[in-house]
Amino acid sequence: MLKKLLNSKWLRILFSLVLIYFAFRKVKIVNILAEMALVPKWFVVAMVVYLVVAMIIGGIRWTMLLIEKPKMADFWNFTRASYLGAFYSLFFPTMVAGDVLKWIPLLEKYPELSKTRLASSVLIDRVIGLSAFALMGWLSLALGKQLNYQFPDYLWWLFSLLALGVVVFYVMVYTIDFDKIFGKLAKKFGIVNKLLEVVYLLKNENKKRIFYCFLLSIVVEPIWILPVWFYSLIFGVGISLLQVYIFVPVINLILVLPISVAGFGARENMFLFFFSQLGFVDEKVLLISTFAGLMNVVNSLIGGLLMLLK
Repeated sequence: MLKKLLNSKWLRILFSLVLIYFAFRKVKIVNILAEMALVPKWFVVAMVVYLVVAMIIGGIRWTMLLIEKPKMADFWNFTRASYLGAFYSLFFPTMVAGDVLKWIPLLEKYPELSKTRLASSVLIDRVIGLSAFALMGWLSLALGKQLNYQFPDYLWWLFSLLALGVVVFYVMVYTIDFDKIFGKLAKKFGIVNKLLEVVYLLKNENKKRIFYCFLLSIVVEPIWILPVWFYSLIFGVGISLLQVYIFVPVINLILVLPISVAGFGARENMFLFFFSQLGFVDEKVLLISTFAGLMNVVNSLIGGLLMLLK
């Protein structure tokens, strides 16, 4: 009963509403909406294009994991599937919820790939992305500490453990011979054949792909974070690029947790927690975080439009 309650979609929606209330209770929402209405249309269009490019990069990374010699059509198929996942995530209390469904449209496009292989590729792709998130979050905290920014001690230890987990994961990937271990077991147990499909991407001949995808994630991570700085500029908030790269990676990783719907409420409180201590006005901070959330929604809605395209 307790497990069902904690996993309840309605409970998380309620929690998200509570978080939104606490974030906005001391500011005038009318003023925030008025400032958003003044945002130039060219800026909105430019940011949508920017976010589309970020999604394409994510689609390229996923394609690289599964297709040995991908073509443009492959990049389109996997990017479209990624967009569908982002669209589904709008209705669930975590940004990774769409991963459960986004691989399904690819079954028709790639009949040679089994359901197990496609689904496991989504998991490994997400792990690679989160490992880059975790590593950058830890580096951001370390840099912030050196510059005397204040972070709770528990965040430092949490991100240190996550960074250690990243190291352990990649050490295991590149030191364990999955072919040898599971190949022997497959001869004795039929169910291991299914498990072999799950670890297909961890086989020796595929490990180079994982390395390239991780490097791609590290390189483009700053690109995915940069829009917050653009929003700060357009609203005249004054958050520096360095401050964005110190605090936003931490916020983004926390938002992976299933604590609110589409990040609303949790994102606003995280922005207030980190940026208000730097002296920025709460109303301006909420302006950035809310606009960021709305732009993400607009970008994800493109996935709904792509459902109409074959």
